[in-house]
Amino acid sequence: MNSFENQLDEIRIKLYEETKEMSKEDIIKNVNTHAQKIAHEFGIKIEKIDCSLTTS
Repeated sequence: MNSFENQLDEIRIKLYEETKEMSKEDIIKNVNTHAQKIAHEFGIKIEKIDCSLTTS
């Protein structure tokens, strides 16, 4: 279990180092780009949601 936790810690540190200088919007774009690539690889269709629609 310790090896698994060490691997997670390494991934967390790497992600932090890659994103610490990014704006929130840049982080979101980066995550979305990776998610789209993974979804395409596994044949998952991602639909976009219009976030401008809100309920009062």
